[in-house]
Amino acid sequence: MGEASRIARLAALDLSDTLRPPGFDALIVVAAALGGLLAGVQPLVSGYAAAATVLEPTLFAATVFLAVRGAAGVTGLVEQGIMQVYLSYPVSRAGVALALYFSRVVAPSALVLGVPSLVAALLLAPVVARDFEGFVAMYTVYLSHAFFYGSVFSLIALKARSPGTSGVASVAFYFAYEVLSIVFAQIGSGAGGGLFLDLALAMKPGIALYNLYSGVGDVSMFHVLALPVATAILSAIYLWYFARRFEP
Repeated sequence: MGEASRIARLAALDLSDTLRPPGFDALIVVAAALGGLLAGVQPLVSGYAAAATVLEPTLFAATVFLAVRGAAGVTGLVEQGIMQVYLSYPVSRAGVALALYFSRVVAPSALVLGVPSLVAALLLAPVVARDFEGFVAMYTVYLSHAFFYGSVFSLIALKARSPGTSGVASVAFYFAYEVLSIVFAQIGSGAGGGLFLDLALAMKPGIALYNLYSGVGDVSMFHVLALPVATAILSAIYLWYFARRFEP
C-alpha cells in the first residue's frame, strides 16, 4: 500500500469521527431546510443569485461546525491520545496533516455548503440550468471562504491544545473578522471608495463575485481572488507547522 493510499485511509477514519451523528446530521438537515426555504421564497432569476442567497447564511453554519467539531476536534485528539496513534501510523507527518485537513476542513465544508446548494439547484432547476457556470462559481468562492476559516481554526487548534480554548478562540476570530469587514465597508463607503472598501470586498469574496456578476460597483478579480490566495497560503503554513513544529 502506497503513501497516498494510507493517507486516504487515515482521512476516511478521521472523517468518520468528524461527521459522527447526531450533531452533523442535525446541522445538515437545518442547512438543507434553510436552503430550500430561501430558494423557494426568493424571486431569483439567475444561478449566481440563487447560490448567493443560499450560501451567504449557510457559510455561518459551516463556520460554526469547523470551529466546534473540526478544529476543536483536533485538540480533542491530542487530549485523548489519539493523535499519538495517528502519528504512529506508517504515514509521514505531512501526510497526517493532509489527512486531518481533508477530514476536518475540506470534506465538512463541502458537505455543509453543498447539501443546501443541491436543494436550491433542484428547486430552481430551470434558473440554475440557464446559469450553471455562475452557480458553480459562487459555490466555489464560498467554499474557499469556508476553507479560509478552517485553515485559521486549524492553526489555532494546534497552538491552543484545548477543545474549549480552541472553540472559543475560533468563534471569536470569526466575529472579529465579520465586524472588521463591516467597519472597513462603512469607512470605505463614507470615503467614497478607496483602500478600505477594497479590503472589505476582498474579505467577502462571495459578495464581491455577486457584485461582479450583477455589475454593482467597481469590482475586480482582485476582490474575488485575494481571500482564496490567502487561504492557500494559510493551508500551506498549517501543513508546514504540523510537519515541522507541532508536538502533541
